[in-house]
Amino acid sequence: MRGAEPAIVCDAVSRCFGERLVLSSLTLAVERGEILGLLGPNGSGKTTTLRILATLLQPHGGSARVLSYDVASETMEVRRRIGVMPERPSLYERQTVEANVRLWADVHGLADPGEAVGRALQFVGLEDRRREPVGSLSKGLKQRVALARAIVHRPPVLLLDEPSSGLDPLAAAAMENLIRGLAGEGTAVLLNTHRLAEAERLCDRVAILREGRLLHLGTPRQVRAALLGHIVEVELAGAVDLPVRRAIESFPAVRETCWAPSAIRVRLTDSERDTPELVARLVSAGARIIAVRPAGDLERAYLELMSQPLPGSLAA
Repeated sequence: MRGAEPAIVCDAVSRCFGERLVLSSLTLAVERGEILGLLGPNGSGKTTTLRILATLLQPHGGSARVLSYDVASETMEVRRRIGVMPERPSLYERQTVEANVRLWADVHGLADPGEAVGRALQFVGLEDRRREPVGSLSKGLKQRVALARAIVHRPPVLLLDEPSSGLDPLAAAAMENLIRGLAGEGTAVLLNTHRLAEAERLCDRVAILREGRLLHLGTPRQVRAALLGHIVEVELAGAVDLPVRRAIESFPAVRETCWAPSAIRVRLTDSERDTPELVARLVSAGARIIAVRPAGDLERAYLELMSQPLPGSLAA
């Protein structure tokens, strides 16, 4: 792979449809082995971003690179190195699972397409269904076929558009595990999702878009802290006694405290940095801790952000 820069780089990428600006100066990077989730309402530019990186659209401003290859001027080099799983993958339903994946292996000119197809089907757990027509499969299994097709050539970059769309909880969890496994092998994964709980579990970082603009980029914990404050809730097995109160009140990182009979809610200077010390002080004071959790989740942070006005918003 050329260069040592991140697997995906968007540098002030913009895109218009007619006079409508749908992506405005998007700048972000995805490292090798990282899962980055694109979040945002419909029309926020998520799918447009994926289509630009997949070389299906060209940026009207800025530049985008995949493994140091420019998506506009080195299109075929990019296509050889990416796997794409669209929200509606358009599988050939009268053909078998194996035939659907074999077609993509042939398109990529693989030296041993049979071995590549077998490996991809084994990875997604469909080796024993290879002779079945795709039309006979459930939605979850069809999504696995689409993923096998996207990874048959072992691409170092994977672009996924709503990979869990329409799946039941078990099938969605299976898809998450497959994506996590690919990242563990070093694949850079950029995915769109409306499932905020999924993004919180799966993604190393998330980028929140709105009206084509990047509003927040960071780990789910960082996004929660930025939008909801550095608040931590501690649940105790037993009452909050005097030693526990003193442990909290003597900790300089505590900015605000709310007491309950068997729980504490504290605002910290930096929740990611200060939570381990907070727990250590409580344990030293004799507290029996049941749970320590951030106040709110990524979904609450997202809804808070979407409720705020966007100055100078783009055309709808």
